[in-house]
Amino acid sequence: MSYGPSAALQAAVYQHLLADAGVAALVGSAVYDALPAGTLPQTYVTLGPEEVRDRSDTTAKGALIRFTVTVTTSAAGFGAAKSVAAAITDALQDAGLVLTRGTLAGL
Repeated sequence: MSYGPSAALQAAVYQHLLADAGVAALVGSAVYDALPAGTLPQTYVTLGPEEVRDRSDTTAKGALIRFTVTVTTSAAGFGAAKSVAAAITDALQDAGLVLTRGTLAGL
């Protein structure tokens, strides 16, 4: 199994979400891979946890990386969270992420 691309995938997703206009319109720069100290905004996004499974074959090493993107909000109801979740889905759908290590076969 190759766990190597895990950090590269997380970094690419993080940067992509920060740069996406739809996500930024809803949460600004409140996309975290680790929660910062201090007061958090009303609505924010966190990356993780993840699960990595071996997908190697006889010709190459590979891994299936499943990761969670969480939307947290103190706003009443589910509307705010669902709007952010939809923006994240739109941002990552067919995103042409380039990894600094490994090759992304699908997202």
